[in-house]
Amino acid sequence: MDILQTITPNPQSPIPNSQSPVPNSQSPVPTPQPLTCTPPRYEVKIPLPAYWQAEVEAWVRLHPAQWRMTYPPRQVNNVYLDTAYYEGLNANLSGVGERDKLRLRWYGADNVHIVGGNLELKRKRGMVGWKEIGTVTGVFDLEELTWPAFVHALRAAVTPAALPWLDTFVIPTLINHYWRAYYATPDGALRLTIDTALRAYDQRAMTRPNLTRPAFMAAPLVVELKASPNDADYRRLSDALARFPAPVDRFSKYVQGVMI
Repeated sequence: MDILQTITPNPQSPIPNSQSPVPNSQSPVPTPQPLTCTPPRYEVKIPLPAYWQAEVEAWVRLHPAQWRMTYPPRQVNNVYLDTAYYEGLNANLSGVGERDKLRLRWYGADNVHIVGGNLELKRKRGMVGWKEIGTVTGVFDLEELTWPAFVHALRAAVTPAALPWLDTFVIPTLINHYWRAYYATPDGALRLTIDTALRAYDQRAMTRPNLTRPAFMAAPLVVELKASPNDADYRRLSDALARFPAPVDRFSKYVQGVMI
């Protein structure tokens, strides 16, 4: 049986064909920033204990795919939001093939002050995923804001095209951060990331951000491989996975953070 599977996209939420802005109206400048959309990709994850890190890094260096670092490693920070009935969490736990999740993402060692953030709607259709992204302006201080004040400020700061997401995903449920290393094959057809030092902070039932009581993470190291959803890259991805010393498994940093 193939490790990956093909999918049939939801006609109400089709898989995009390329990375491009969502068309904007012909209004005078300055105009609100449009949403952008990343290309759809097969996405597979391999969660591992921390002591696998040296072996994983050796596998990347010696693999015949010739993985090359494409971007300096950096810290990734997220605030996840869910619906009032935790539909995003429940869809993932139930293994629903078509699911969405919303997060505010920013980069850098400061996981308290949000600067240069993007609101990302992550869409999954089977093994294929992509992101719709709205820009967020301003600075958010998580030590000063209550969660209601944070959501109010976020609505005022995000590009208007993303506001409907915040009508659905209304509850901040998790903060997490981790260290990410970026790799790709020389032709860029396959991408690989290694996430280490995962930390998660449950925000459910909190009126203010919890920044001091992290949850226990059972898999603090996650390898993720991505490839375009075509036959040639599918085969290359399958070949790369066949040489990896650990199996593919379902894993969600969001689910792990709120369920541990």
